[in-house]
Amino acid sequence: MFETHKIDAFFSGEQNLLDKQETIYTTRRMKVVRFFKLFLPCLTAMLLGLGVVLFDFETNTDSSIALADKDRIFFEKFHIKNTVFEITDLDNQFSTLKADTIDEVSAGKKLYDLTNPQAMTTDKDKKITLVAKTGQYNQNKQELKLSTDVVANYNGQMEVKTNSGFYNFAKETGYGNEKVVGNGDKGYFEADRFTFNKKKGEITLIGNVYLKSDDMKLNSPKKATLFMNDNKFISDNATVVKNNNTLYGDVVTVYFKDTKNFEIEKAFSDGNAKIISSGKTAYADRGEYITTDEIVKLYDNVKIVDKSGYVATSDYGIYDSKKQTFTLEKNVKVSKGNNVVTAPRATYFQNKNEFRFYDDVKVSQDGSVATAKSGVYYIKKNIAELEHNVVITKDGNMVRGDKAISDFNTSKSRLVAKKGGRISGKLIEK
Repeated sequence: MFETHKIDAFFSGEQNLLDKQETIYTTRRMKVVRFFKLFLPCLTAMLLGLGVVLFDFETNTDSSIALADKDRIFFEKFHIKNTVFEITDLDNQFSTLKADTIDEVSAGKKLYDLTNPQAMTTDKDKKITLVAKTGQYNQNKQELKLSTDVVANYNGQMEVKTNSGFYNFAKETGYGNEKVVGNGDKGYFEADRFTFNKKKGEITLIGNVYLKSDDMKLNSPKKATLFMNDNKFISDNATVVKNNNTLYGDVVTVYFKDTKNFEIEKAFSDGNAKIISSGKTAYADRGEYITTDEIVKLYDNVKIVDKSGYVATSDYGIYDSKKQTFTLEKNVKVSKGNNVVTAPRATYFQNKNEFRFYDDVKVSQDGSVATAKSGVYYIKKNIAELEHNVVITKDGNMVRGDKAISDFNTSKSRLVAKKGGRISGKLIEK
């Protein structure tokens, strides 16, 4: 049954006993296996390529490829939530900027859209915060643009609101071109627009400036600058109203006791200073207002204009709001029609509506001159009374007496002898 000689020959290696048919069969089988090993991977690659051509994977929003592209785009454009930027100022202090979401506008441009941005910087030991609904940050210029419900807080002293604003961390400056409103504890201000300089601690209000505290109002059609570190306010063409008194000047400088309350400590007016009080207007080149004493001082070319028609001038004047007096010093002159009173010093008493003159008083009327040591001008009666060493001269004639009455209605003066007194003089006949 078995061919033993073939088996022995096979193991002994003497000869290959496979017949030619078996050899041919084995060779064909190996070729088939090799063919399929090479063909199947090629077929797989061909089918995948055909699928890419026939099917649009990018239009399928549920595909893993589309999601991967979206994530890649966000990554390239810098999309992140609750991120904090740390920015170095010119004074080497750190400022911070954070937002709920930050989206880069264009990949690699470092220009970011912000949602609910919040910025914080410092002015020496004082903290400044900025918040808004939306914003944009230019990292190249270190400039922040805020819009919609912008609120700035200066160290808890003042809150400033506007609808849009800009702040440059590198230059430490900011500005806004829309209406701005500020609130302190007991003060309020508004203007058409503003600028801010952190290094100088200055907020400049521009256009229709209005500032108000409990008992004071300030108006300026031009501008006013608030110096936060010095509690000082400088305004152009400003009008300050306190109680019943009004102070005006080309440049008005106001010092506050506290910026939070806008409580005035003192104010200075430079150029065309003007005070309006109780129907009187006082002018001067310069003015100073001391609130603690309620005193206004006027310097150079002082002039008082009253509704009754008289005009008073001097080199220096002091208005005391408590005592209701106005004191004029140096080259005092009061004019009413053809009547002129001069003296080194005079005081107007507001409650009595009269002027009192001191030291070498002189009244000039239609060629006559009356002199004395003191005198009083009764504004309502429109007469002046002189006392102590009274002398009246006219056309070379001279008379002396105890008292003289100068009538400003008739421009005539007459001597009056007191009880027991005498009148004497020298008359020249013509």
